[in-house]
Formats: sequence, structure tokens, C-alpha cells
Amino acid sequence: MNKMRRLEGLFERFARESVPEDLSGIIAQEIGVELKASYLDIPLKNPILVAPGQLTLTADQVRHIKRAGFAGCVIKSVVGEGPDGCCSMAAQRKKPTYIRSFYDRNDADGERPIIHWDGRCDARPLDEYVNFALDVGKSCVDDQFAAVASILCHLPLPGEDFREDEWAHTTRAIYDAGYSHIEIDFCPFLSGDDYTKDQRNVLRWYRTCPGLVKSVTQDVRVMPKLLNLEWGADFQFAMAEAAVEGGADGLVVGNRMFKPEYGSGHGGPELRRRNLAQISRIREHLPGIRISATGGVYSGRDAFEYMEAGADNVQMLSYIMGKVGRPFTKTSGNKFDKVLHKIILDPRDGLVASMLNKSGMETSE
Repeated sequence: MNKMRRLEGLFERFARESVPEDLSGIIAQEIGVELKASYLDIPLKNPILVAPGQLTLTADQVRHIKRAGFAGCVIKSVVGEGPDGCCSMAAQRKKPTYIRSFYDRNDADGERPIIHWDGRCDARPLDEYVNFALDVGKSCVDDQFAAVASILCHLPLPGEDFREDEWAHTTRAIYDAGYSHIEIDFCPFLSGDDYTKDQRNVLRWYRTCPGLVKSVTQDVRVMPKLLNLEWGADFQFAMAEAAVEGGADGLVVGNRMFKPEYGSGHGGPELRRRNLAQISRIREHLPGIRISATGGVYSGRDAFEYMEAGADNVQMLSYIMGKVGRPFTKTSGNKFDKVLHKIILDPRDGLVASMLNKSGMETSE
């Protein structure tokens, strides 16, 4: 039996059964494809993570993500506080009043939902959030599953100083909760505010914030998320360069685009095309930087293209959250189970099939 037929057998088998924790090992043994990846220096059993958002704000959700077979997740972004409890970015603590699935015109079957919502970061105060983060760490994190933190602290307007104590206090609280890998979430909704009108100031954020986080302890690793702003590809790359100059260990590429006509961040295939170009350029000119890709992932082929462009892993969210018009092949389990089964095992456009087709191994024993 050739490798593609073995893949079809696994796809059909696990459409009925639960995906086992050692799926990557089964794929390596039966098909000869290694799915191992990394998030900075964290080994991952496969390259697929759940991105921070409405699906990573409770420990129960994270437990479901782990049981489904994802390699890890980034927990919902916390808005930081100073030692006195003051939160300068309190406007970013906003629960959504709506969450909608949007579809591009050429997606008549509704297979690629794009999430529109008016929420922002986690609404909880820091002490409550830390209790949640501790629960995730104790009940989920092990050598088969990684959990990464995500923070947003004071971002000054032009002419203002950074509130360094807010960055330090928040970083210390997250680090003491067991998180040494921290993303900096430059919220996409800021694209609709005055905050992002000054290019030099935005570059100052990227040049300064990684150092503010790392000043707490040299054990922490920092991954700023790139904003998608409408100033062209050169400015997008300038943000990456500024982050690296500021001490970033890696980059998350990147945030959704802000669309004024929707009053919301917007992702989907357009975002994936933009991010693929960014990743290729970053990999060419900043070869040592590690990259986590996110945006517009609806198939294993999409994830594979990100990794071919130079990403070390791939984060996804909208496809899991959104209403998908075509039924999933997998009949057992929840949406996390069904999505990961399709992303990894689908013989048409799954991750393993894409790797087989790339290597020319699809007809070998």
C-alpha cells in the first residue's frame, strides 16, 4: 500500500474514532512523515496551535484543545496593570457584543469563515487572569502540549513615556504563573484609533516593548505580533526590524487588518496572502528570527504554505470559531476535533498530504 493510501486509511479511521495523543507518532511510523515543529525553543508534536481569542479564555476550552490533538495554544491576551492596580489600557478590556461569520464573495459555500467581532482583549483584572493562567498551566501543559501567554500593556501616544512599571508588574505576574514565552498583542482594533496614526511612534513600540518585558528576567522569550497597517510592505518589514532591534526572539505574523467598512478586524485569504509575503521577506533578510504564522488558515495546505515560506508553526482561530458551510468528514467529537482531523489528515489538502506531494513520496512504500 502506498503512503497516500495509508493516509486515506488514517483519515477514514479517525473520522469515526478519537484522534489519539500519539497521532504524530502513528503518522511517522505508518507514512514516514515527521510533523514535529517548535515554538521558539519549545518542541511541538505538530505545527498547529490555537491562536489567542474567544476559544482560549477558559481552562476548559484549553483542555478541549489539548484533547483534540493540537500542539498548543496562546491563551487570551491579558491587559496589564501597574503595581497599584492601575490599567492604562483599560479600554482594551472589552467583551464582544457580537461575533459574526463573514464570507468573501468567492466563497459561495461558506467554507472559509472570517470572524468579525467588537471584542478586544481579556476583560478580567490581572489577579483573576493569573488564576486562569495557573489553572491552564497545571491541568494542560506537558511535553505534549504548550501554552503561551499574550499581553498588552501601556502603549504611549507620541511624546508620552512608557509606563514601565505596568510592563514590569504584568510580566512578573505572568512569568511567576509559569509562562516564560510571551507574545505582545498589539491589538488590531488600535488601527481604528489615534494610536496608529504616527509611524515613528508605532516603530517605537516595537523597538521598546520587547526590552521592557525582558528587563524583568532574562529567562523570558518575547514574540511581538505585527500589526497589519495600510502603509505598505516596506513599513511592515520596518516593524519586524524594529522588533528585532528591540530584542524580540521571534515574531507573530500577523494581526488581522482593520477594515473601516466593517468596524472590525478582518482576516481570511487576503490576510494569508499578505502574511505569506511578509514571512518570505523576513526569512530572507532576518534569517535568525523565529516566526509564528497566523491568518486565513482553512486547510493543511494553507498551514504548509506558511511553513514553506519560513514559519516554524501556525496559529489558527477563525476556522474553528466560524460557521463552516460544508459538513466535516469527522462525525465524532467537537469542533476542535473535527478541524484538526481535517487540517492534518485530509488526503486532498491536509498537512500530511501537502508534505507528501512536496517530497514526491506519495507513491512510495
